[in-house]
Amino acid sequence: MSFQKEFDDLLNALLTDYRNQFPEADTSQGSLIFIKSACLASALWGIYKYQEWISAQIFPDTAETEFLEHHTWVRGLARRVGETDAELLSRLLDYIRRPPAGGNKYDYIKWALTIDNVSAAYCFPLGQGLGTVDVVIIADQDTTGSELPSSHAKIGTVTDIATNKLIDSAATFTEPTTPVQIGDVAVNDDLSTRAVVTAVDSGTQLTLDTDIFTASGQAYTLKSLTAQVKEYIDDVRPVTASVVRVLPPTIADQNVTVTVIGTGVDKAAIATEITAYMNALIPGETLYLSRIIATAIQAGAANAVISVPVDDVTPGDYEMLRPGTVSVT
Repeated sequence: MSFQKEFDDLLNALLTDYRNQFPEADTSQGSLIFIKSACLASALWGIYKYQEWISAQIFPDTAETEFLEHHTWVRGLARRVGETDAELLSRLLDYIRRPPAGGNKYDYIKWALTIDNVSAAYCFPLGQGLGTVDVVIIADQDTTGSELPSSHAKIGTVTDIATNKLIDSAATFTEPTTPVQIGDVAVNDDLSTRAVVTAVDSGTQLTLDTDIFTASGQAYTLKSLTAQVKEYIDDVRPVTASVVRVLPPTIADQNVTVTVIGTGVDKAAIATEITAYMNALIPGETLYLSRIIATAIQAGAANAVISVPVDDVTPGDYEMLRPGTVSVT
């Protein structure tokens, strides 16, 4: 929808009206009528321009940042850390097109995406039987350092004090299977204060965005990303859901061996493209051999023959395929 009228169109319309009413009047450039008409056309052009700007702010898909955030605020949504306008708009449009409906599977996805550093979420109703829901989430790798969300359950006691630090000489913050990640939340259980982890310094020390520990001996709880999502969902979900689990996906490495045909083929570039295709697979998505061949051809090969795997690979619902060794010869 456009309310825009150009200045020249407005000026010509005014001068035409003058000529129709006063045929003998001087409407040439520089005349009093021309000057008055130009002033009025300029004012009208400004009004039309402002009206067009207002109309753009009414609709979220054309609104500027400030007004887009107001559209989301009205619906109880908030911008997540690092979220772009396009990402926020996508979440808002999904909310508008699929409004909360008493806890259907789309609601669980919306609830999970409300939490900072969740880049994607997938809902599996009846995951453990009647009245249960499983939610698999993917972390924002650019922020947390891994697409696998943290899923630890770490508690402990502060052993030393430093500004904006959590220090525990008995901690295992970098444990390989359940490491702490940026974006996890540290809670001072004694003072009921909380802060966000901004860096993992070592296995016994974290950097926080707020100074919340005042004395050694204070107890703490670290809330992983899966725990944060579950805590939020439990607060808004229907009470009829007996069990809700929030889980990281299971990673399954898949080797790929491809022989390409063609002259001057950049085999390294093809391997890179195949790796990118596999890194984009979501939980439960099948790895198709035809897609690998198409990817190789798009990257410059005349044809491609795949020896590993021998068939399409279909993972489990909660399983996500990722590239192991990708060999292009």
